[in-house]
Amino acid sequence: MTDGLYRAIPKSQYTLYEVVEGKPPRALGAFDSFTGGDQVISMVHYNVMDEHGNVTTKFIPGQTTFEPVVLLRPMDIVAKAIYKRFWKAVAGQLTTIKKNYSVSMNDSQGEPLVYWHLANALPVKVSGFDFNMTTESEYTSFEISLQAESIEVEFTKAAKPKVVSEALDAWDEAENG
Repeated sequence: MTDGLYRAIPKSQYTLYEVVEGKPPRALGAFDSFTGGDQVISMVHYNVMDEHGNVTTKFIPGQTTFEPVVLLRPMDIVAKAIYKRFWKAVAGQLTTIKKNYSVSMNDSQGEPLVYWHLANALPVKVSGFDFNMTTESEYTSFEISLQAESIEVEFTKAAKPKVVSEALDAWDEAENG
């Protein structure tokens, strides 16, 4: 640790990238946890009456929505840079802050196995503070929630079931000792 800030290890389970068309993706930071992103199809209901006057409710799929994704990392200088993006969104700078991002799940060597591509994502929430020496002795956590207009999943060629299972086991072992 330097100056009271946690220094992230170079290999992390998840990496957030900013994606700009025509440029290589730029890594914004490494994260310890990545959750959310539920995809929900709303159902539109309508009633149908048969020849006997019986009414039956039927459903057809409607609009697809995406729940925000939440990324967790230590509170450090990288978190500060990401926090600044949130405040640009608060200030209404949506045309400059609404961007495409990708999050990779990495193997124990830091190589991407799976990507989640977040289209037109906007930071919608950052965590407050949580200082608890008993439960958070490693670091103070920082969370950011991104709301995407759509989410696509891409598996790399290395993402074989055995490799993904081994990567999850390696990260679990690193976390739990």
